[in-house]
Amino acid sequence: MNERAETGRWIVSRDGQRWWFDPGARSLDFAYTGGFEGPPEWEHWHGPADVERWWRERFGAEVEVGASAYEDARALRGAVARGALAVSGGLAVPAGDAATIDRHAAMPDLPPQLGTPVAPTHERLLAAVARDAVGTLRRTDRLRACSADDCALVYLDTSRAGSRTWCSMSRCGNRHKIRRLRERRAAGHTTRNVTEEN
Repeated sequence: MNERAETGRWIVSRDGQRWWFDPGARSLDFAYTGGFEGPPEWEHWHGPADVERWWRERFGAEVEVGASAYEDARALRGAVARGALAVSGGLAVPAGDAATIDRHAAMPDLPPQLGTPVAPTHERLLAAVARDAVGTLRRTDRLRACSADDCALVYLDTSRAGSRTWCSMSRCGNRHKIRRLRERRAAGHTTRNVTEEN
């Protein structure tokens, strides 16, 4: 199995803008397949084949996902999303969601191997995601919501300084810079007008 470290996805907003969002943790990336409330187009899983494709893209794993396994993945996904929203808002992970995450995290995952790797299964992959979620949700000082007033995306700040403020610099960070620039220009224009009148 070729395990991959990449996280993130392209998001298209309702105004048609497309930008890259990296939530900073594999478990959050898992949850952003549709576990967070958002527009219908943010739902990426419409059946077991979509989960199979996600395992293949993110973990390089070829596994079969049946109807029951699909529901297990969706349940874990929802639990991670609700837990992240709670923690980023200064609250505890809801008890039921914590129990769901802990149940999967207690299962065998994908141990590192020097020889023949352990064959991936859907259950082991869910365990790997759940263990990542436990570590992510414990980082209460680094799990945050975007600072933009009209954005609720949650991310794990993995920057060295812990200074990440926006879901994406190319989206909310850039909009903030443009707003500040316009405010400064407007303030300068007002100041000039007052000076000229005096």
